[in-house]
Amino acid sequence: MKPRARWWSAREPSRITRLLGLAVFAAVLFSVPAVFTRIEPYTMSDGVQMAILAIAALGLVPLTGYANQISLGQAAFYGTGAYTSAILTAHSGWNPWLALLIGAVVAGGGAYVLGLFIFRVSGHYLALATIALGLVLAIVARQLTITGGSEGLPGIPYLTVFGTELTGDVAYYYFAAAVLLVATMVVGLVVRSSLGRSLTAVGDSAFAAAASGIDIARYKRVAFVLAAVLAALAGSLYAHWVTYVDVHTLDLLLSIQMLIVVAVGGMRSVWGPAVGAFVVVSLVRFSKEWLPALSEKAGGQVEIVAYGVALILVLLFLPRGVVGEIADLFTRLGASSPPLPASASPAASAGGGDAASAGSAARPAPVGKERS
Repeated sequence: MKPRARWWSAREPSRITRLLGLAVFAAVLFSVPAVFTRIEPYTMSDGVQMAILAIAALGLVPLTGYANQISLGQAAFYGTGAYTSAILTAHSGWNPWLALLIGAVVAGGGAYVLGLFIFRVSGHYLALATIALGLVLAIVARQLTITGGSEGLPGIPYLTVFGTELTGDVAYYYFAAAVLLVATMVVGLVVRSSLGRSLTAVGDSAFAAAASGIDIARYKRVAFVLAAVLAALAGSLYAHWVTYVDVHTLDLLLSIQMLIVVAVGGMRSVWGPAVGAFVVVSLVRFSKEWLPALSEKAGGQVEIVAYGVALILVLLFLPRGVVGEIADLFTRLGASSPPLPASASPAASAGGGDAASAGSAARPAPVGKERS
């Protein structure tokens, strides 16, 4: 009988391990208010930002982490969700929940149509096309009256859950954290499904995947649509949190921020975006607190410095992201530990030393704006 592998050394975690990880993740998420309301300089506004940013970056796990497709247009879909919710609720008086759903559908449909063209070719066309999409949408938003032009669009209603209006940061954080938890579970199911395995094959070798019969363009398009829907969902949540949107929700810097978040946390882990959002928002917060004290000439765009520092440190010391490196550490610990003794079976007892040595199991292989 083979010995049981230690839980940290398995290439594919068991169902119990995944449920345990999900329970720990949920416990950490819902304990944030107890910490952020007591530790300076954190505020619950930071907590809401982390949750929304993690949701927006979560779609990059299957798209960039698995399919190896770099998208710099997450802000375009984020802004699409925000503006759709804003226009439908502030101008037309729609129910905010219906507006949120329409925003996700619009972003997903736009991503699908765009994917019909850009995934027919290879190379970095996705990055170039998504940059262009964000720039075009930002220009259009500045010109249209319905979007409020450069001044933005105020008057967006708050979300209401079971008759309670989510006006405070603490209440809104709990709601955003619940959405993040559900979204993480959904993406986890996706990456463990046949779709996730196909995306892994596409990302590792597109030629080998095509030779094995995988429709490369189709699977890339599905991952692109999923990333767009999650970004639009995050954008709608942002709009109903601050009750105001402007062209900054379409900013290229926001797309870069989301890519840095998933790179810092870990591109091939569904836990990575939440960890990356915590690291990046923390760096921004502490930079805003400390840089002005170090220099009177420190400007307001300190988050750019924080993003750069986070990205450089990750590229140098944590190339697989925080979560990826922690997982590798546990894998190395499992590989360096002695194997567990095999249980003696009747056949092994009868067969003597040869049967016992044959029954011995080998060691398990080792296997990323504040509210005004």
